[in-house]
Amino acid sequence: MKKLPVLPCLLASVLCALPQAPPRAAGDAAAAPSEYNIVIIVVDCLRADHLSSYGYHRNTSPNIDALAGEAAVFRQAVAQAPTTLLSFASMFTSRNVTAHGVDALDKALSDSALTLAEILKIHNYKTAAFTGGLLLNPLFKLDQGFDTYYQLDFTSASFKTTLPAALDWAKEKSGRGEKFFLVAHGNDLHTPYVFPASGLYDRGFKTNRRLKFIPEAESRVFAVYKRKLLMKKARQVIKLTDDDVNHIVARYDEGINYADGLIGDFIRGLRSEKLLDRTILILTADHGEGLFDHDYFFHDFNLYDDTLRVPLIIKVPGAGKKDIARQVRLIDLMPTLLDLAGIGPAGDAQGSSLKALLTGEGADPGPGQDAFSESSVGGKALRSGGWKLIWYPKRTELYDLQKDPGERDDLAGTEKETAEVLKKALFDGLAADEKDALSEALPSGGKFTAAMARNDAEQRELYEKLPGINITREAPR
Repeated sequence: MKKLPVLPCLLASVLCALPQAPPRAAGDAAAAPSEYNIVIIVVDCLRADHLSSYGYHRNTSPNIDALAGEAAVFRQAVAQAPTTLLSFASMFTSRNVTAHGVDALDKALSDSALTLAEILKIHNYKTAAFTGGLLLNPLFKLDQGFDTYYQLDFTSASFKTTLPAALDWAKEKSGRGEKFFLVAHGNDLHTPYVFPASGLYDRGFKTNRRLKFIPEAESRVFAVYKRKLLMKKARQVIKLTDDDVNHIVARYDEGINYADGLIGDFIRGLRSEKLLDRTILILTADHGEGLFDHDYFFHDFNLYDDTLRVPLIIKVPGAGKKDIARQVRLIDLMPTLLDLAGIGPAGDAQGSSLKALLTGEGADPGPGQDAFSESSVGGKALRSGGWKLIWYPKRTELYDLQKDPGERDDLAGTEKETAEVLKKALFDGLAADEKDALSEALPSGGKFTAAMARNDAEQRELYEKLPGINITREAPR
């Protein structure tokens, strides 16, 4: 892990100010930040509309719902990518994917990037992240600024491991009177669905036996499109029935319920240590999951709101419950937290502070700022003024989200002028970002780098084949 540079030029670039006071240089002791701790819980693959507090028909999330009942709930929060690595890089730097440049699995964040953890560390926060999954490996250098970076290097890494470790760390720092910044992440909703089977929702489905035993090696890169699942290692295709799809959605919902229980234990642990009264607590997701709402099951290829609209629940001590319809972005988290902590904004951040919405000092009019999202295989999207443009190299789609929130009626052929305006805004915005990219290649020569380059190439190959999985051998029923 690299040492945090504390150079005069860096310190001068990170301004701090007491609330309602003029900005001061970061090194000015009179401009101390607030004493709030900051905790971010990131639930991998969690789409907003499968939470009870966001209107889902199943009671999947009683503990998250209880948190929502005393916090600000953002109804239209947008992720900047449908892939963990890209999305986390955006959250940690407050930059769109093209702007930070970590746009593929063989890229890492460069040392020139200034992360949220680095800024908070400068301001005397103890910092830690407890994460799981291959795409948060320290080689991607998302660990910049973290005193502790605990990472489980396998896809099925669970909150069962990361949250107790995170709670122990928080208790230790609190016991020493130290303020802290903590990120806790779990892959409990991610394929291959290895959390304990409860039978809570998955009852009575006559499913393909192969779906119940998807190994982790298969889950890393596989394609599911138009109810055909390509098992990459076995070179087989499973044709999915209605029962198969219902089984997959039920297992996903059981994963939410399982993760929700672990999150509830964690929040109760914070409460028992009397930490909630002095902690800003955030629950969100890096991206969602397709679940066949637009033919896709997985997330990496998908730029519909199934994968880009994520929950965002922020509890600020003393702020109370709020329901916020305004469009916001995950890149807004970093400026918001710095603002709440009394720290001036990072100069290259692209997000905006949501503090006024959280504290009630600002109204909630209008659709919010434009949200750019990008996949690692070439697709791009822009959410602007109630419209959603999705651009792929071979097609463009346009949706009126106010009339058609499910993105069912593609208007690209009839609303051509709107589509062209949004397409220009999309590419103009990304072109402006690209010149300042902050990425570098993964370190060469290692097994991990070779595996990531191979996985990236395989994802692109699968994406090129969609729609149409041309593997002849069918899986047994």
